[in-house]
Amino acid sequence: MAQFNIDAHLSNGKRLDWVALADDGESLGDVTIQIKKAAAKKFGPACQLRRWSVIRASNGCITVSMHA
Repeated sequence: MAQFNIDAHLSNGKRLDWVALADDGESLGDVTIQIKKAAAKKFGPACQLRRWSVIRASNGCITVSMHA
C-alpha cells in the first residue's frame, strides 16, 4: 500500500497534486489507482473522469495530479 495523505493535496486552482511513496514491488499504476479511489471517496466518483497525470521523481517520490 502506497503512503500518501489524501487530505494533504497541493492546489494551484487548476489541479490537485498528491505526493506518494510506493512500497517495494508496487508499480506506478498501482499507486495511481489507490489515489484515484481515495479521491473518489473524498470528492465523489466524478473525479475519476478528470484528466490525471503521474510523474516519478529520481528520488522515488510519485506525484499524481488531477486536472480541472
